[in-house]
Amino acid sequence: MTFRRLLEEAAAEEPVVTFPDDYPNSVRHFLLIGFLGMFIGAIVFFYMGISRKVNTITHVLTFFIAAVAACAYYAMWAGLGVEYKTTDTTPRVIFWARYLDWIVTTPLILVDLALLSRADTPTIISLVGNDVLMVICGLIGALTVAPYKYMWWVAGLIFFIVVIIQLLQRLNNAEGYGGDALKGLSWLTIICWIVYPIVWIVGSEGTGALGLSQEVGIITITDLIAKIGFGFYLLANVDAPEAESVPLNQSSQQYV
Repeated sequence: MTFRRLLEEAAAEEPVVTFPDDYPNSVRHFLLIGFLGMFIGAIVFFYMGISRKVNTITHVLTFFIAAVAACAYYAMWAGLGVEYKTTDTTPRVIFWARYLDWIVTTPLILVDLALLSRADTPTIISLVGNDVLMVICGLIGALTVAPYKYMWWVAGLIFFIVVIIQLLQRLNNAEGYGGDALKGLSWLTIICWIVYPIVWIVGSEGTGALGLSQEVGIITITDLIAKIGFGFYLLANVDAPEAESVPLNQSSQQYV
């Protein structure tokens, strides 16, 4: 009985953290901004697609990128998809819902780029596969404690480097498919995605050196640029490809 009482007293002394009540105000504001930005972007992309005589797969994918991200941000704003991690050196707030967002939306972004460059199916599968592995490594690392979590971060970084190499060498093709729009979108994606592993290592998932408000703010702004900015740039500068009349990108044929 004494041992049970001690356990109950110890449990009573532990702080009970609930979300979204225990979010700092700035975190809630950033998450709300992220939701509104993605939601408005999804509506605009949907309208841009249905207002055409014939909708295109590029418009559909771009809509789903924004729609999935809007769902994820609303869930995090409402306190879902977030964990108060107490097993690390210090308590951390882990937004695992953002990884569910990324495991869906980042492959769709890569498919948009691949379609724009007329990449072949093996190249698309390779891009998406390495991207999914990158996100999974980041998620497992976020839920793991040091020093093991840093090994997962390194593994995710390796897959990210493979994705970058493929974007630069395969999608920016010698045939010129996609033109300057493809190059601009590829570099926009690469620069935005570089932010994520940096924030991971200094944020809640990694060392915790970056404050939660700063972390959420940086990720939200980067997400809006990488998804909504990407979508507007893509749909404003690229016409629907006629896949039947244009041959595949010969630069991506090495996997065939």
